[in-house]
Amino acid sequence: MLLALRGIAVTLTTHAAVSLQWDWATTSPEDQGMAVSRLEPMWADLQTRRTSAFLVIRNDCIVFERYAAGHGRTVKHYTASMAKALVGGVSATVALSDGRITLDDRACRFVPQWKEEPVKSKITLRQLGSHTSGLADAEEGGLPHGRLTGWKGDFWKRLPPANDPFTLARDKAPVLFDPGTRFQYSNPGMTMLGYVLTAALKQGAQRDLRALLLERVLRPIGVPDEEWSVGYGQTFDVDGLPLVAVWGGGNFTARAAARVGRLMLRKGNWEGEQLLRAQAVEAVTSDAGTPGNGGIGWWSNNEGSIESLPKDAFWGAGAGHQVLLVVPSLNLITARFGEALDPSATYDEALRKHFFEPLMKVLAAKASASPASLDLSPGRTNSASSTNLARRETPLSKESAPYPHSPIIREIVWAPKETILRKAKGSDNWPLTWADDDNLYTAYGDGNGFEPHVPGKLSLGLAKVNGSPPDFSGENLRAVSIEQKGEGKAGKKASGILMVDGVLYLWVRNAGNAQLAWS
Repeated sequence: MLLALRGIAVTLTTHAAVSLQWDWATTSPEDQGMAVSRLEPMWADLQTRRTSAFLVIRNDCIVFERYAAGHGRTVKHYTASMAKALVGGVSATVALSDGRITLDDRACRFVPQWKEEPVKSKITLRQLGSHTSGLADAEEGGLPHGRLTGWKGDFWKRLPPANDPFTLARDKAPVLFDPGTRFQYSNPGMTMLGYVLTAALKQGAQRDLRALLLERVLRPIGVPDEEWSVGYGQTFDVDGLPLVAVWGGGNFTARAAARVGRLMLRKGNWEGEQLLRAQAVEAVTSDAGTPGNGGIGWWSNNEGSIESLPKDAFWGAGAGHQVLLVVPSLNLITARFGEALDPSATYDEALRKHFFEPLMKVLAAKASASPASLDLSPGRTNSASSTNLARRETPLSKESAPYPHSPIIREIVWAPKETILRKAKGSDNWPLTWADDDNLYTAYGDGNGFEPHVPGKLSLGLAKVNGSPPDFSGENLRAVSIEQKGEGKAGKKASGILMVDGVLYLWVRNAGNAQLAWS
């Protein structure tokens, strides 16, 4: 029968202790499934490509950290447009978490000058953050910023109002196409996202984005104040708003940037404290549903545009190939700072060829390593005391456990057995999987499932579990192509169930061979 346990007590560290004391453990790459034989050559190649910092974190452990001369763990590096993710994207996540904005709000709700504009009045926050607003970029044919003229040249000079970047983005940047219909990289678009986010903070405890990041994100996750700065160190007073640049102007250490990546990887949870709403993190780091592969300030691989990366990968990136890459499915965070990886290639081509692909090969090399051989010849398998079959105890100390010890869970206290809840009496087996709809899906054997019971006993039936103990409920899912009859060994049984990307997979035993079914 299905058992649901309640009353498990988990002891969590306090917020203050987390921000002051938590840090990554350091292990070898091999301990975390990465091949050091590939990482060292990758670093050697990155060094020839003017890399200043290279940090790799896997399974919450630093496995590789290298710095060029003159750089180090506590030395800040410019991040260029990575600020769009670290400043703009993260600030948007806070505002979404607080309910101050939605991504489909029209920007003119916060920009009164746009309310009567026929096209600009249609621009949404989603479009500003994903480079689909139609606002022209402040670039021109690859020219250095110092050689640009007109409003584009003034944009990069960061002049006082009324020639400041925010006023220029609001009033001078033309709209090149109907908002939301095309992708066009736009620094002014991201600038206006910063304007809108600041306007949304007007009645809040933090009135500008620098204070918002400091108090709501960076100090709580333990980033030292001296290891980051944003907005070129400037604040522009426009329309009574203290505006801070989100399109660039950030400086972070590699570890500081990686901590932000860890917060986003964990969907806003930091050592047991939910600093940001999980749904807000997903909205910002996933594909925004607009042309291109933009999230909000971040880039997303949801559509698999980078074949070497898993589809759940997201990253922030800036000129000179400043990169913070996060891959939740691999529990991987990596940061690279420096100068352009390959000036002769396009930005995306160089990033893919010299960073993403080599990094994934580090993982592939370890995964494809030859397993230890097992001697199955006669005389080696006929005794439980033989070397290959002997029972081995796994030490449980945190130093020798098969996985890194949890920095969150300090103690587990099991609830009394009398509090166990029993449902679907008479059915057994119960492999379980979480699904994309946040429910549990399961398969039962030799029973009639949940009430109301199915008419006949099944050796294999499907069900869905809704809610949490003690108020959970079960629902039988009828599927003629899956349901089986037969008691015990005479009937097919589920040996495993798993949902991946919306597809439910079911492994079946007692079938004469191993069988796999999917939805």
